[in-house]
Amino acid sequence: MFRTLLAIAALTAIALPGAAQVPVSATHPNGEVVLVVDFEVKPGLEAEFETAFARSTHCSRLEPGNVTFNIHRVVESPSHYVLYEVWRSAGALESHFQQPYTVALFAMFDRALVRPVTEGGLRYLGDLDPADRSPPVASDPASDPRCR
Repeated sequence: MFRTLLAIAALTAIALPGAAQVPVSATHPNGEVVLVVDFEVKPGLEAEFETAFARSTHCSRLEPGNVTFNIHRVVESPSHYVLYEVWRSAGALESHFQQPYTVALFAMFDRALVRPVTEGGLRYLGDLDPADRSPPVASDPASDPRCR
């Protein structure tokens, strides 16, 4: 059933840096979208990358459709990072991609990344047994000056 759900899910193309198109659809029968992104940052641009992600992390976590948004630095390779995200629906992720802090993050990717995330860095995951979810947050990133 899971493969059938993925096969029939409507795909929406999301524009990422470099005009690449990435299809978005639910990765679990409950409608959630789970993804992981590997980043390799150009030498000397790690601070800019981390600053942009600090803003994006703060604001993304305020979005009602966000379940999890965590950026990690690979301990043994300080220019490598991994982002793990869970969204309540494909629509929530699509909305996230349109937010000003996400648009700014994508612009930074063009300068700071060794290669675009669409060249092997972006992967969608199927959660084998998702945890029960708390209700969506009742905040709005637009009310926070950092998120505009």
